[in-house]
Amino acid sequence: MAGRQTPLVKSASRTLDIIGFIAKSAKPPNFTAILHHLDIPKSSLSLLLHELVNSDYLDYDPDTRAYYPGLKLIQISAVCINNTNISREIALGIKKLSDEFGETTHAGILDGRHIVYIAKHHGSRDVSVVATIGYRIPAHATAIGKVLLSTLPAEELKARLGGVQLERYTENTITDFKSLVAELGRVAEQGFAVDDQEIIPGGICVAAPIIDKTNKTVAALSVTMAASRAGAGDMMPTVVERVRAMAGHVSMRLGKV
Repeated sequence: MAGRQTPLVKSASRTLDIIGFIAKSAKPPNFTAILHHLDIPKSSLSLLLHELVNSDYLDYDPDTRAYYPGLKLIQISAVCINNTNISREIALGIKKLSDEFGETTHAGILDGRHIVYIAKHHGSRDVSVVATIGYRIPAHATAIGKVLLSTLPAEELKARLGGVQLERYTENTITDFKSLVAELGRVAEQGFAVDDQEIIPGGICVAAPIIDKTNKTVAALSVTMAASRAGAGDMMPTVVERVRAMAGHVSMRLGKV
């Protein structure tokens, strides 16, 4: 909080701090964690959280006593995304990939230790687990997630995932942190990631990073296909090449030099 100007409306400033902290937390925080992190009196924090939950900006899980972004917050985020150039460029990019291969394509961003899907284009063949835009999946089990995690500094990666029990979805899911770090090193070096039946049996996904004009990785896009189709002939090398090319094209459209 140091270095900030004195807020004109204290309750508004505190509300924004609460939303920002919960939205960016690697793990959904409880009341004690929020109180510890933010300079807000206990009574005021309780009232603000109660109001945010009542107005659907936050969700509260009574079993874990944790707070999550609520429906209204997600809806506002989606509107903001849909009104930006990056959203239009990504939507066009994944549509072209889907049209080319007849497969389902996605784009996602990193949110704590999860990815949030911000775009999807249905192909004629759909083996995707993603139901809707806004769907969240632990990043370590997906190609998009591995691409985005591979851009994090080592200390930040450890802070987000080092003490977490990584979920297992299939026998191929990487659940050991050291093994994941090694995998992310390979992803960073080669410039793309593959989810080889790590989130769903029989499904393979290839992803590559989208980079903006400041040279920051802001999202990743992917193609998802059946493992049987990916293994046919020279399909995988072609998909990898086209996914990387399309990610590069979208990045150039966003101003990457």
